[in-house]
Amino acid sequence: MRRHTAASLVSTILSLLWLAATFTLTGAHGYGKPQILNEPSGPYLLSIWTDPDPLRADETHVVVAVIDPATQELIVSDVTVTVRMQSLEDPAIEFVQIAGPDNTNRLLFAAEFNDKVSDGNWRVGVSAAGAAGQGEEVSFAVAIQPARGMNWLWVGAGGLLLLIVLWLWSASRPKSVRVPASSHHSRDVA
Repeated sequence: MRRHTAASLVSTILSLLWLAATFTLTGAHGYGKPQILNEPSGPYLLSIWTDPDPLRADETHVVVAVIDPATQELIVSDVTVTVRMQSLEDPAIEFVQIAGPDNTNRLLFAAEFNDKVSDGNWRVGVSAAGAAGQGEEVSFAVAIQPARGMNWLWVGAGGLLLLIVLWLWSASRPKSVRVPASSHHSRDVA
């Protein structure tokens, strides 16, 4: 019974850690701060958000909606969204990425520049190309703050995992059985 309870506890804790890690890695961005809304770009309208607010060198996401101007519907297939980040301090530093489906909202596109960009001022350029044609690049400037440093969620999760492993190790060790000293008196048989 004790092992079953321990296994259930460990399973629950590991599931919670997995959910926290999944949220941290995949659910960390969604819409974010609006930068451009319904900007004409050739045969498309583009809406662009950055996330988080403020952007940081270790966490920089650009989220894009591509909209059909005639129907006002989101275009999610047969379109390629390109996101370009160029340092305003040193224009030779540039990162270009094809945005994939956003993890939070599959109707949007997202590009992540985590740990690629440095703090400072950057120009973000976004363009879309697809069945309807090629759109012009839409751009705006953003300020990126220094990286946060240590992610305390991972430190806490690692510490909790270490405690669980130590607890399981101590619980699974064979218990030594102490035999109480009993007085064995020999009886004299006469």
